Parts: sequence; C-alpha cells; structure tokens
Amino acid sequence: MNNKKGYISIVILFISITILAQQVPHYTQYMYNTIVINPAYAGARADLTIGALSRTQWVDIKGAPKTQTFSINARTFDGVGMGFSVIHDEIGLLRNTDISFDVSYTLVMGYHQRLALGLKGTYATYTNDLASGITVDDEVYASLKGNHPNVGFGMYYYNDTFFGGISIPQLLKTPKFILDANFQPGITTNTNVFATFGMRMDINDDLKFKPSTMVKYTSGLPISVDINSNFLYKEWLELGVSYRYNDSVSGMIAVLPSKSMRIGYAYDYTLSNLGEFNSGTHEIMLLFDIDFAKRGRWLNNQSCYF
Repeated sequence: MNNKKGYISIVILFISITILAQQVPHYTQYMYNTIVINPAYAGARADLTIGALSRTQWVDIKGAPKTQTFSINARTFDGVGMGFSVIHDEIGLLRNTDISFDVSYTLVMGYHQRLALGLKGTYATYTNDLASGITVDDEVYASLKGNHPNVGFGMYYYNDTFFGGISIPQLLKTPKFILDANFQPGITTNTNVFATFGMRMDINDDLKFKPSTMVKYTSGLPISVDINSNFLYKEWLELGVSYRYNDSVSGMIAVLPSKSMRIGYAYDYTLSNLGEFNSGTHEIMLLFDIDFAKRGRWLNNQSCYF
C-alpha cells in the first residue's frame, strides 16, 4: 500500500501540471463561499460578511490538495459592493496564493429581487518546487516561482428564496504550471466557468428544504456537477448531503448559534478509484454576517437566503 501511495503522490504532481492547469479550487460548501468564485456576490448577504474556510482533500495521500480561504465583503449606500479574499492552495509541489479584490454593482429589480454584476482583480504568487520531485524516468526540472495578475467577472441574481449566478473568476493564462520559460501571456483557452443555482422551500414552520447545484465547465475536462440537498431545522441546525458526478458523495452539517453566525463542516467520500488510497476530504468553515442597522442602504434586509 505504501508503494501505491508513493506512486499516487507522483501522479498528483503531474496532474497539477497538465490536467488540472488553470483549475480554481473546488468547495463542497460553495453556497456559503460564493465570493471566491463570483465577484457579483460582494455585498449580497449583509452590510459586512466575513468568512474563512479550510479544505484538506484526499487525506493519507502525500501531496494531495489543501486549500485555505479568507474573505470579507460589504455593501455600500449606492448599490456598490466591495470584496477582498485570500486563497492559499497547495497541491503536490506547488504553493499558490491568490489575493483578490472584487467590486459589484446591484440593480434593484423588485422589493426582494436583485441583479448584481461584478468584476474581480487578482494578484497571484506561486512557488513550484519541481527540483524536489521524483519522476518515473528520473528527469530533473528546475523549480519555478513568480507572480502574475488575473481578472474575472460574474453575474448574480437573487431574491428571498432563490439565487442563480454565472462567473469566470480567471480569464488570463497563468505561468505556474509551465515547465520552462516559454510562457506567453494572454486569454486562457481552458477557462473555468461556474454556474450556481439554489432555492428555499418551506416544508413547515420549523423545517426548510434548500436544494442547490453548481456546474463547473473547463474546456478539455469533464463537466463537474454538484447536487446538494440541505434541510434547515428551526433556523439553527442544517444537515445535508451532496453528490459530485462521478467523483464523490458528501455529508454536511452546520450550526447557526445566531442569525449572524454559521459554523459548517463537510466530509467528502471519494467514489473514484482514488478512494482506495485516501480516507476522505474534510472541509470546515466559519461565516459571520454583520448588519449596522443604518437607514438608507440599498438593501436593508438579507434577501439572499444563502
């Protein structure tokens, strides 16, 4: 088994260089971490929203992905939302940190209806320690490090019971997976496109059903589809299950000590052949919503249920 795990860790290194090039980290609790993939989400939840998430994927496999995110976003008086996020991602020998600034503008479509448009600007730094890697044919690569900018955009529609969004968080090529100096900047040919949808249905006064889905498309890779079914009990306990097509099944639990705080945990069980070599994926998150109760804001209550 140890030999198999060693082999898998080598494979992950080359997956990160080839198949997973240009990939944006994937989250199970995406519906509460939307700001990192869709800049139009800035200012949607409350006057000020602070979130943190940590994801450890494929436990027991050396070099498996690890991701930490921190985000803060806020709304203003004039329909403008502002956001800031930091994503630190590790996979194989690659260490990458994205620092992003988001701005959104929200159009009031009705009493609870909003349509937001957003832009994302990112400054990324990376280190790819290829010199420490071991390959099957004993080839040696020079380590790489550097930085690069990126831009993205998104749209987000929501009311008090439904949300839907589409976004491209990274439009430009990144040099972090290139093995030589022949990097040509420009528009990427394998853009990540995210589409998210969700709604709330009241079963009775105490129980609410919250189905949602996320579709992720990248040119040259299979479409990734997440289907989630969450149940919220008395506004303080949320339980759910999630299925990622041909990849994993997940269980989710969240505690809401107050209307402004969420503590969530998700466990992913791998359904592919890779599941033989790992004991699953863990994801934990914290979310705080702060409202300052000031009159005159363009959205005085939290219409976005998610």
